[in-house]
Amino acid sequence: MLLTGLPIRRPPGFAVRWLSIFSVSLGLFGVRFGVPGPVGQADNRDGPRLMCGPGLGLGPVFPHGDPRYFRYAYFAYAPSRSCAHLPTYPSSELVPLQLARWLTPVLRLPGTLNLIALGVLMCVAASVGIASLATGLRLRLPAQVLLAGALWLIMADAAFFDVFASPFSEPAALIGLLLVAAGVVYLGRGWRATLAGLALAGPGGFLVIGSKEQYVILAAPICLTLVLASADRDRARARLGRYRTRQTVAAAAVAVLLAGVAGGYLLWDNASPYAARLHHEQAVDMIFDDIVTGSDHAAADLRALGLPVSWARYAGDWYWKNVSVRNDPLYPRYEAKLTDGNIAHFLLTHPGRAISIGQQAAVLAQRYRVSSLGDYPPSAGQRAGAIDSREVVLTWLMHRLPSGLGLLWLLPLWTAMAAVSAVALTRRRGEAWLRDAAAAAACLTGCAVAAFIPPAYFAGISTTRHMVGMNLATALGGTLTVALALSLIRRHRAGRRSGATCPGAAGRLTFAKLSR
Repeated sequence: MLLTGLPIRRPPGFAVRWLSIFSVSLGLFGVRFGVPGPVGQADNRDGPRLMCGPGLGLGPVFPHGDPRYFRYAYFAYAPSRSCAHLPTYPSSELVPLQLARWLTPVLRLPGTLNLIALGVLMCVAASVGIASLATGLRLRLPAQVLLAGALWLIMADAAFFDVFASPFSEPAALIGLLLVAAGVVYLGRGWRATLAGLALAGPGGFLVIGSKEQYVILAAPICLTLVLASADRDRARARLGRYRTRQTVAAAAVAVLLAGVAGGYLLWDNASPYAARLHHEQAVDMIFDDIVTGSDHAAADLRALGLPVSWARYAGDWYWKNVSVRNDPLYPRYEAKLTDGNIAHFLLTHPGRAISIGQQAAVLAQRYRVSSLGDYPPSAGQRAGAIDSREVVLTWLMHRLPSGLGLLWLLPLWTAMAAVSAVALTRRRGEAWLRDAAAAAACLTGCAVAAFIPPAYFAGISTTRHMVGMNLATALGGTLTVALALSLIRRHRAGRRSGATCPGAAGRLTFAKLSR
């Protein structure tokens, strides 16, 4: 059949395409990770909260005299006495860590658990996500390869990739976001495709939502997307009738399980004395590093927070700094005011300050990668604190933007992503890949917005590092949005050219060029 003047060849099977993209992606990740030597990210003192967790109780093995924190990445971990009675927090990252522990002797790596094995697992999981997302969108092979290449460049960027072999919970969040996006594109196509999508999105959702308290909020966009995207694509059904299928029931069941993960984490967060102490420390950091900054309105902000005006002298001083409000004689009297609830009330009643604080956080997020933590082990021969620059395509592009854009960049971008997704979701029957990509882009947009809120308004310090999930969701969703926008523009122009001559032909022709 001739649609474009040339016969359309039957594309290779899905399995062949998937395996090809997976293999190439994994091979390139292997080179990226291991040549000339592995890279990770140094511990910033948060690592013991995870690595001393249940079933692990591990500390880093490092040369005597070398700094334990900030300067070098250490991969080998062994049982450590320092973990005794050390408080920890729950995290879904414990699952890949346990798998890495079992894989460590298989790969003949030193230590009880070696983070190189964790990096290998993350490379495999990222390759699964890339292959599944690229082939899940029913495009022709060149378009799938182009999309897979763009996704690989994002995941391999040092801003994200160097976290994979690190003692933090962020690897689970990053891989989880990719798997959720990959799974969403299969929902609503039928029973088998929906099960395949849930097999990706379910574990992905568990990884991201359970990774740390900061990402629990992502349960809202993820669970909502799973249910809405599972609707039957047959437009002959009534609007609500499209949800009366076994695939929607399965998606709803997965959403309920993920909501249970979020609920369980919140229960721990509300009941744990350790979590309460962490929130208290974060509240102090937030108030004195982001709200009370030493500017002209510091006194007014302190009054609004119910705190002494004299505490303006602690502007810019975080909780554990030598000069800190925690050492002030008035601290016990006003300690009850140093809470997330008080901060939330302040932000809601001072929208102007909320915007300026959000702008400040967005500017820090625009830095994109952490430069204060070393990426190399001592054996690499790099200077202490050296950072990896093997693949920084996305970071380089971000740094071409004016450094002070912040929300002036993010808000229009998120709005455009949501608008393009909404337009694509309303397209006519026969343009299935548009709806698949739009559902994933809409989910990622919601995740990006949700992931911005906790580090921007309730963390206080290390904002660039805490924004890694928001940045990845924006990058992945933005990539899908660009593909959607280009396709919609092309269809619109083709439709205008065909006009009254043959209504609808241009849309079918363009779809034939792009889809299987």
